[in-house]
Amino acid sequence: MKNRMITILPAIALLAISVAFAQSDDKADSQTTSAPTKKTAAQEREAMLKARLSNAVLRGSFQMTNADGLEGRAPMTKPSVERYEISGIEKLAGDQWVVTARIQYADRDVLVPVPVRIAWAAGTPIITLDKMKIPMIGEYSARVIIDDGFYGGTWRGATYGGVLSGQILKKEDVEKIEKMERDGWSMTMPSHSNAKAPK
Repeated sequence: MKNRMITILPAIALLAISVAFAQSDDKADSQTTSAPTKKTAAQEREAMLKARLSNAVLRGSFQMTNADGLEGRAPMTKPSVERYEISGIEKLAGDQWVVTARIQYADRDVLVPVPVRIAWAAGTPIITLDKMKIPMIGEYSARVIIDDGFYGGTWRGATYGGVLSGQILKKEDVEKIEKMERDGWSMTMPSHSNAKAPK
């Protein structure tokens, strides 16, 4: 998907009620202490999503295929490098959000607000586009899962589409990580010495 890819005011009423009780009954001062507002599970996961995707770089790879491939009759290309920059994400109403993405295309470098729908599967966000016209890019549909520091999913244009996946990095960490790669950073699969062999 080439691609690159409110406010809460309720405490005022509680404060007014507390003042009214305090004026009518001196004893109320010891009973009307204001308890900290607890975030709901939905608010907590939405806050985590905003933190994850603010000033972030999605860095990974994509593969694509043609119309026959969309029907399982042709292969996909080899992976190609992709990179998206996201300056922020804000919730609108219901499951509607807007992602502000940096799009670099030809001689243009602009920030574009992209409206998306975010569905949740057991607490995991899925960024959803349905035939969305993205400025300078085209019309696309997509389903992209955000899981901790990773993203992955599918995308499709009019007669082609594919898959994409990678890491979600903070902008300030990208240079350090790219240097680690240049220096030959690698790792091996951790051993599971306590794992029992299947019988």
